[in-house]
Amino acid sequence: MAWDDLPGDPERERWDRRDEAAAQLRLSRHLQLQLPGLVARRVPVRGITPGPIQGVGRLRMADSTTFLVGGAAPGNLGRVLRALHDKHAVTLSTWEQREDGLLLTLAGVPGREPVRIWLIGPDQPD
Repeated sequence: MAWDDLPGDPERERWDRRDEAAAQLRLSRHLQLQLPGLVARRVPVRGITPGPIQGVGRLRMADSTTFLVGGAAPGNLGRVLRALHDKHAVTLSTWEQREDGLLLTLAGVPGREPVRIWLIGPDQPD
C-alpha cells in the first residue's frame, strides 16, 4: 500500500479539487476559443452518435470537430437527430458560459423552442 492511497487524506482531497478546478478552467477556455470560429463560419452539424456513457452524445461537425454533449432538456438530442434526418441545416448559433458549463444553442431545428445542449468537452472522432 502506497502512502498516496490512504483514504480520507484531507491534503490529497484539497489537491484534487484544485487540480480539477484548474483543468475545468483550461478546458473551458480552450472550447471558448473554438466556438467563435464555428459560429462565424456557420459550420453545419453532420451527426449525433452515442457517447461513451448514457445521456451523452457525440456532436460531429462538418469540419471534423467533435464534442461530447448532453441535452439541456429531455429530448433535445433527439430533436437534433430528427432535424438532421429530415435534411435540415443545423448550425451552432450561440453559446454562453454558465455556472454549470457551456450551453450551446443550435439553429435550424424545427420547433417552438430553440434546442440547447450542454457542451461537456471535446472528443476525438473514431
